[in-house]
Amino acid sequence: MTIIKPRITDYHSIDAVQSKLDFAIPFLDEDIPLYVDPFLLWKSPSQQDQALHTSLINAFNHLNFLIRKEKHHQAQNQLILASECNEVGLGLSKKRKGLRIGTEKANEILSLFETIPEYGKYGFTHFEEIQLYVNGIAKDRISDICCNFIKCFLIDFTIQECEEIGIPLEKTVLPSLYNYRDNQFVLDYETNLPVNPETKEPIIFVPKRWLRFSPWINFEDYFKEYCPRDEIFNPREPEERVKVLKFNT
Repeated sequence: MTIIKPRITDYHSIDAVQSKLDFAIPFLDEDIPLYVDPFLLWKSPSQQDQALHTSLINAFNHLNFLIRKEKHHQAQNQLILASECNEVGLGLSKKRKGLRIGTEKANEILSLFETIPEYGKYGFTHFEEIQLYVNGIAKDRISDICCNFIKCFLIDFTIQECEEIGIPLEKTVLPSLYNYRDNQFVLDYETNLPVNPETKEPIIFVPKRWLRFSPWINFEDYFKEYCPRDEIFNPREPEERVKVLKFNT
């Protein structure tokens, strides 16, 4: 019998109800239309979640450090690597496949450290704010960047959840994994994870407490709540957008 929209628990005949699990059960052949909201880690009462948010922000702000050290190409490559995380299966893709950003979009994001003095001097507290300044960056991209920078934790979390409910693990290779000691990505990292039975591609679980359909800071709400109608068609430069946001809040 063919299973419509098969989930990993269905394939392994595991009788597990979503409400009883700590992770969002992933589909095998398409994304879940949910996104990691970094704000939920920041405001969580859990010291672990707060520490992960700090690690995430430090990793993103390290890009500014690289720029200041005249290592722009390295910062660019790290941001591109962080921009897509197919293993978590979050978003709207019908094939669990997404595309990384290009060099032009990466440079546009990195330029925020130079064009907005507050970010250049102090860094981001909530890096989701890049959505407000860079066209084409939205909640799906923020979610993927978040997952890539804290993927080490997500791997451990996934293994623990699999062992608890009986999902088998297989040796597999991740395209990249962020190393906090070296502040850079390790390529082709080998580990044990659940895999898609058809493609053998790795699958990573995400705590459902971090997931939302519409994150706290998002591009759509910004233009709806803070911008005059003509701003949508004639967007301001980054410096002007931050002035509008501060004035209205």
